[in-house]
Amino acid sequence: MIIRISLFATLAFSLLIASLPAGAAEILPDPVAREKAGVAERCKQAFYGRDFVEEIDFNNDGLADVITNLGAVNCDGVPGGLCGNVGCPHNFYIRVAEGGYFLAASADLYGYTLKKRYGNKVLELRANAASCGRDDSDYCMMTIRVRGTRFETISKK
Repeated sequence: MIIRISLFATLAFSLLIASLPAGAAEILPDPVAREKAGVAERCKQAFYGRDFVEEIDFNNDGLADVITNLGAVNCDGVPGGLCGNVGCPHNFYIRVAEGGYFLAASADLYGYTLKKRYGNKVLELRANAASCGRDDSDYCMMTIRVRGTRFETISKK
């Protein structure tokens, strides 16, 4: 009986891991080094602006998380050379208590602001209008709350 339960538990755990997206559970000791390695693959010469990395607790767990902004990279003499027509890549890394970080979300944004509402931090994202289901030229303003590892959209304008 005990053997069947442990075999079943092992099988269930294997199926859970197999169903996770590739890299979902990858813990990184240094997300900034990973980002710079990715930039090095795309740029012969890169200069990083001061807003390339922000270390801040955006999920309200007391641990400093990391947000990278590839729009702050001067790639081969082109400021914002890694940006596209719908914004610049931003990556959101959550720090885990056991040590290290994991990539929780990526988005092409025109920028973001971290604000405090009702005692908790929320992200206000400026994205392409299509993110709000529109086709005009105004920004889509999205308010996002991060709880643990889950990003929840509070509002879109």
